[in-house]
Amino acid sequence: MKRILLVDDDETFRYALSELLSKEFEVLKSFGVKDALEKLKKDSVDLICSDYNMRDGTGLDLLHSCRERNISVPFMLMSSDGSNNLSIKAGLYGITFCEKADCEFLDKIRAMI
Repeated sequence: MKRILLVDDDETFRYALSELLSKEFEVLKSFGVKDALEKLKKDSVDLICSDYNMRDGTGLDLLHSCRERNISVPFMLMSSDGSNNLSIKAGLYGITFCEKADCEFLDKIRAMI
């Protein structure tokens, strides 16, 4: 079973999305950048799905830290606020962006792993 690391500091959203994803994938949950990096020291994953704006940093901070550590897996950046050009930023980094309310969210994840 493919494994996803879901990183979001919004506990309600993290729980709801992990419930949906766990029907098809093994889901590791993390509440922020530092916690995600600790989990990645112990566990390998097939996809990192990270919120953009979190209390201890951004999803792009997590992406940079992963690249510095040679963790090379598909990365999806999520946000409930699509107005800050995150789709463009994601494209520049070679990653996928998805708004949290996107009805094709699950299809995009399936296509990535």
